[in-house]
Amino acid sequence: MNDLLATLPQAERELFDAICVPKHFEKGQILIKEGATANRMFFLEEGWCRSYFIKDGDDITDFFFFEGFFATDYASFCGNRPSQLNLVCEEDVKALVIDKEALENMYRTHHSFSEIGRKMAEYSFLQIEERMRLLHTENLEIKYHWMIQNFPEVFQRVPQYHIASFLGVKPQSLSRIRAKISGKIY
Repeated sequence: MNDLLATLPQAERELFDAICVPKHFEKGQILIKEGATANRMFFLEEGWCRSYFIKDGDDITDFFFFEGFFATDYASFCGNRPSQLNLVCEEDVKALVIDKEALENMYRTHHSFSEIGRKMAEYSFLQIEERMRLLHTENLEIKYHWMIQNFPEVFQRVPQYHIASFLGVKPQSLSRIRAKISGKIY
């Protein structure tokens, strides 16, 4: 996403910077709460966040957001409806907070921002589409390799139980695949 922002003319980049409020959030802090409408977007400069929902009392990981990514519940943010997700800081986070109303005003007044917003929406859609296809059609080993290829930082920073939840399996199943891939068969 930094690449998209880098394409802005200097004057428009300064306008964008003016609507970004730098803020620090502590580990464990909830940025978006299920049931509330997401009216802010967070550009992560340091730290990472995880979106999740509760199903039958279980915490189900929806997505991981790392440095250089915009984090929010896009369905809530774009659709102006209550969020079905929680967004939590899994480390201390340094982020630029962007208010929805200010961003929409930028979209209306500057074509460059509309183009960036469209590209961000396309990127988010493609990520969701690919993940849904994988979850419904591929085995755990293929899903695991997809994670390695697309999100290598996950394996250095995210607890295994969150990775397993994201992939839709129990931690024990993930351990078996990791051992198999490492060449250590139980």
